[in-house]
Amino acid sequence: MSSIRKAQLAGAWYPGNASALKVLLESYQDYADSLPKPTGRPFAAIAPHAGWLFSGRLAFAALKNSKAFFGDSEPKLVLVLGGHLGEGNPILAYRESGWETPLGTLETAPELNETLSEQGFPLKLWSGPTNDNTIEVMLPLIKAVFPQARVWPLRVPPDETALRLGRYLAERRQADEFILASTDLTHYGRAYGFAPAGSGAPGEEFRRRNDLRFIEPALALNAPAMLEAGEVDRAACSAGAAAAAGAAAAELGANSLLLDHYSSADVSPGEQSVGYCSIAYSLA
Repeated sequence: MSSIRKAQLAGAWYPGNASALKVLLESYQDYADSLPKPTGRPFAAIAPHAGWLFSGRLAFAALKNSKAFFGDSEPKLVLVLGGHLGEGNPILAYRESGWETPLGTLETAPELNETLSEQGFPLKLWSGPTNDNTIEVMLPLIKAVFPQARVWPLRVPPDETALRLGRYLAERRQADEFILASTDLTHYGRAYGFAPAGSGAPGEEFRRRNDLRFIEPALALNAPAMLEAGEVDRAACSAGAAAAAGAAAAELGANSLLLDHYSSADVSPGEQSVGYCSIAYSLA
């Protein structure tokens, strides 16, 4: 029997109705057009997963700037990798056959979960409340840019499992698939329990440099260093998802491109800030 996972963040993290959502997406278009475009055929991207007020335009650009390379077609499957898991956790997958968005239901691919079990990956099928933004905030964007695609949502721990998953995704890669891995970068400020340089300009400069501890290995396709930056330097909140994409990119010899890097303080200055970036991986 088919089942639909309900949207839990609509109306808070992103608009809750189709008309308001489409207006906001239209407002993102000029920004997306202003960013560099990947060369070759995009097969993966890293994008932020904060509320759309802060990072929606950058996540949109990660998808929109890849769309042109699919021509008149679009990917049949988008693998959506999220996180907010600790080391040693299993990959978290979902049982439902669809996921609700304000633009209509996205069909999911729960039958693919079995392939992970067959490959010996630690896996937990989740049917309770989502209680997580790392995947859901991406789904209306995917529905808008690739409306016919199915999605395969997985949450990935920040450990060796992420690296194994990336290598497996490279091995099973199909030309009509796309990987979208979500992470935000440094969460800086006393509210996050991380303010080694104090507040104000010194703190924001520390956050920017700390973000680069993650961005630089992501561009260099060094997935183990991405994990270390996330877990040791606190430079990413969902390093496992991004490292899986980076490991797949390394396995395939991909090119990398930084689309943009900014922080929540650039949108709404305050005592706390969170870094955001988007990176495109493409094949020659």
